Amino acid sequence: FIPGLKRLVDAVHEYDSKVFVQAGHMGRQTYTVFSEMPLWSSSPIPCLAIGETPHEMEIEEIKEVVEGYANGARRIKEAGADGVEIHSTHAGYILAQFISPLTNKRTDEYGGSPENRMRILFEVIDAIREKVGQDFVVGVKLPGDHFVPGGLTFEDNKEIARRIVDHGKIDYLGLSAGTYDSIYAGTPDMRFPLGAFEYLSAGTRQAVEERIPVIGVGRITDPVLAEKILANGSADLIGMARAAICDPELPIKAQEGRLEDIRHCIGCMQACIQRLFHGAPLRCVHNPAAGREKELGIGTLKPASQKKKVLVVGGGPAGLKAAEVAARRGHEVTLYERENVLGGQVNIATKVPTRKEFGEIIKYLVTQVEKLGVKVVLGTEVTEDRVLSDTFDSVVVATGATPLVPEFPGVDQDNVMTVWDVLKGSKEVGTRVLVVDGGESHWECCGTAEFLADQGKKVEIITPKPFVGMRVCFTSLSQFYQSVLTKGAILTPNEALKEVAGDTVMTFNVYSEKERRIEGVDTVVLAMGKVASNQLYRALKGKVKELHHIGDCYAPRLVDAAIREGEKVGRLL
Repeated sequence: FIPGLKRLVDAVHEYDSKVFVQAGHMGRQTYTVFSEMPLWSSSPIPCLAIGETPHEMEIEEIKEVVEGYANGARRIKEAGADGVEIHSTHAGYILAQFISPLTNKRTDEYGGSPENRMRILFEVIDAIREKVGQDFVVGVKLPGDHFVPGGLTFEDNKEIARRIVDHGKIDYLGLSAGTYDSIYAGTPDMRFPLGAFEYLSAGTRQAVEERIPVIGVGRITDPVLAEKILANGSADLIGMARAAICDPELPIKAQEGRLEDIRHCIGCMQACIQRLFHGAPLRCVHNPAAGREKELGIGTLKPASQKKKVLVVGGGPAGLKAAEVAARRGHEVTLYERENVLGGQVNIATKVPTRKEFGEIIKYLVTQVEKLGVKVVLGTEVTEDRVLSDTFDSVVVATGATPLVPEFPGVDQDNVMTVWDVLKGSKEVGTRVLVVDGGESHWECCGTAEFLADQGKKVEIITPKPFVGMRVCFTSLSQFYQSVLTKGAILTPNEALKEVAGDTVMTFNVYSEKERRIEGVDTVVLAMGKVASNQLYRALKGKVKELHHIGDCYAPRLVDAAIREGEKVGRLL
């Protein structure tokens, strides 16, 4: 481990920065498939999110884990890092599994009383300190609140923090929240307010009487909020993980006063946490360079060898990103948008209160194209003749998509409409609503259903998938379920639409083909996916010097694909 870790540490030190490395053990919160060994935990109680029953650790196995922490810390120090953070007291990992009475049912010296349940943590702290000495920084990441009935509470955490500080061998405390049983709190999404967990660090700091520094985290997405939290005395340091993934230049931009140039993390979860839990490389909706730094990262964008006259058609995220990158490379860029405002489909998504922060994507991109001098023409439909009448060197078509409306009996009724009709407010929605997911099973369906439930509508969602919201990041799905179910929504899986006749809807089970008759439906809302708006691209093919189509115009997908393709085509021009 040491040579690879040393390369990373040396790279960080080149920029006069410090680097601490987290050392942790997930315990019951992983899968046997990764290690091909049984899971270990304090007691044989499975994690609700994982489902595997772990092995109750024997005394010699506890000693092995303690030794593992110590040797891990030694390797971290030998690699030249500046500190080690004991990580797995947070997020419900193995040390938290010992400390929490919910997961520790032992009757030996590692169970029962708080002193016994914390024994392994103090053994880890002592063993690490013995290996690394007194002049090496050692911190502990704590669970501010597990948000699980019977788990560790905020009051428990404050007592744990006091005991750790009294122990006398730790240099700082970091705060987090949640376990895998309450995963929504571990990486809070845009449903949570900014700075949602400031109170956790503030209370912990007060509990330990400010004897050691406390790090605050949790939807702290910009330096202004971070400074406010510090000024409030709520924390001594600020942790910004997803914010730094979204914009790794955030500290430099803040230092230089370029706050409007910061890409703010929107807490969407779609390309970071969701991809990681699917075993895919980490990405970011807003920052296409995340995980592709060698290809797209800082310093890789080169000026164009030849300045071109570039036309971008479409002012959604794909078109805006293409215009931004092309302009940065020195091209003369004109962008046309047929609507009177930039943003494309993102503007529709932000009509849902819990998805409003998607607007930050457009806010950032609009700011950049304005600063770069891109000529923007709004309220103008671009035709084939309009393009061919000018002398553009390159044309990028980013005309998005339109809702898919499949053929079925009753599709032409006034009470049948699309998600776009609902969110734009172009059609009136009745009291009893059936939202039909065509299989996309993402926020287009779920967000619209929640939007209607918030208005007091009686909502039912049907989906051909095994469960509603199957493609929504599972860290957000539980909060969505809690929201719509408490508002009386009905979620019906494995079911598809057959026909609509007046206020009667016929559906069928996709496996048994058994039909169901639903009467008294005022409105049927279709979330059936989208159709690429590629007519202009097809008309221009073979008639312009250089032609590209990107985003939903190429194939309807999520916003990260649109921004990624905008970035890449801007580099190709």
